[in-house]
Amino acid sequence: MFAYIGRQAIYNKVFDVSGYELLYRRNDRIGAAGLDMDGDEMTKSVLLDAVNVFGIMNLTNGLPAYINFTRNLIMDDFAYLFDPNEIIVEVPAEVFVNDALVGKLSGLQRAGYRLSLNSYNEQNGRIKFDRIINSFDVIRVRTGGMNRLQLKDILQRLRFSRAQLLAERVETEAEFEMVQALKFTLFQGYYFERPDCVSKQVSLTSTPYGKLFAELMKPFPNFEMCCRIVEGDSMLTHLFLRHVLKTRYNRENVAGAIRHGMTLLGIEGLRLWTTAQFLKQTNTSSSDELARRAFLRGRFVERLIQNSETTIAKDPGFFMGIFSLLDQLTNSTIDSILKELPLPAAAEAALLGTEESEYTAYLQYAMAYEQASNAMYFPDIKLRLGDRRVSNLYMECMEDTDKAFADEEKEQ
Repeated sequence: MFAYIGRQAIYNKVFDVSGYELLYRRNDRIGAAGLDMDGDEMTKSVLLDAVNVFGIMNLTNGLPAYINFTRNLIMDDFAYLFDPNEIIVEVPAEVFVNDALVGKLSGLQRAGYRLSLNSYNEQNGRIKFDRIINSFDVIRVRTGGMNRLQLKDILQRLRFSRAQLLAERVETEAEFEMVQALKFTLFQGYYFERPDCVSKQVSLTSTPYGKLFAELMKPFPNFEMCCRIVEGDSMLTHLFLRHVLKTRYNRENVAGAIRHGMTLLGIEGLRLWTTAQFLKQTNTSSSDELARRAFLRGRFVERLIQNSETTIAKDPGFFMGIFSLLDQLTNSTIDSILKELPLPAAAEAALLGTEESEYTAYLQYAMAYEQASNAMYFPDIKLRLGDRRVSNLYMECMEDTDKAFADEEKEQ
């Protein structure tokens, strides 16, 4: 599997690179544009890969990384998980500004984080940001397509700002000469370079989510190992504790909080949450729907096994159902996936189609049910349920999927 991050350089007046903006990329063809994906998830994905796969300083050659933070992530203190010398927190222009946000930005500033406003214009400048303009170290202005008079009007309102001004979307030499003659000292746009896509081949179990997922695939997951995996990664710790505790936690007793959280969730709850996060992280397809379908299929197979006259274990059925779509999701071969994340022999045989096993009929039944056609062949899996109850069971699995993939509780 490959991990991807977009990267676009930011230049100073003498054409030296002064930093890089890091951008979400699902694969080498599809970026954030046009994707119906939550901004929080994009930022989390960028930071997870930047830290655990590439290394932020490797991506930026030791220069600052400009990373977009949504209001939710700012309010959730997400930036504090990262070294203030490595990142610049970019605040989007559409953010809702109130006293609570101002307090969070002031706290970041006091802690040594640099802030960038992305992107200042006539409307949001007048309405939103004049009261906190001195909170920012960098102010981006979309200069592309603007004339000198329009830019001078914006610069007039920024005349008392201490921030460096960054001209973005500079596409021609004439535009560069114009903004250079004004007060801009930083520049970005196609005139200098287009964003590139950095990729790296990684194993499915190389990230903290992958390691936790692999441990939870075992017949008897090790509770202490799960705790150590979560505790060993600050981002995973934060996301896990905010999910399970729903409140801010005491950072002085993280280990105790993790153990408390895992006890509250239980192995079953932890397995479902981790699987959803793992599928989000490894998704290189063009659609979030494929990750949801994989989870739903796995959950349905598992529940079918639970409600039939069989003695086979349900957990391998859950993973078998997921793995039946994981090759498409990760753009990997099923053989390579099974080398990293092996299934029990009977479930693996059913998945590969190498021989009939007790799991084969359950996977075939679930895939046929998804087609919603009376003409489909449904193997006899000796269900203890009538047709109407199977329909209800599938709806319950859909609800489980919605719950697992739901956004975390957001600050309003």
